[in-house]
Amino acid sequence: MSLKLYLDDCAFSYRLRSLLIEAGHDVEIPADTIPPLTGADDVEHLAHAIAAERVLLTFNPRDFKRLHDQNKRHPGILAVYQDNNPAKDMNYRDIVRAIANLECGVDKISESFWILNAYKW
Repeated sequence: MSLKLYLDDCAFSYRLRSLLIEAGHDVEIPADTIPPLTGADDVEHLAHAIAAERVLLTFNPRDFKRLHDQNKRHPGILAVYQDNNPAKDMNYRDIVRAIANLECGVDKISESFWILNAYKW
């Protein structure tokens, strides 16, 4: 299965975007939107993901967990925790693999907050 993904500012990198596209996902970034959302606040990123029916991928789990708790009506939020520990942190290939593992293990991604670190296997 492929997902329609939106990478917020903190998750965006050209390398991650490329790997996700190679894995078959449709990927949008803040600079792709009209008007561009580069530098926008989290509420605007989530509002765009909802309007565009895209699953949001973020490296800012705390703020997006709070937004999820306020409104669960969204296409899904994929969160990556980073501890600045290379032995624990997920690299971009880990993230792509975790998304694939999540897709295989659940019936639906929408309306849920997923911690991708738990799917790094």
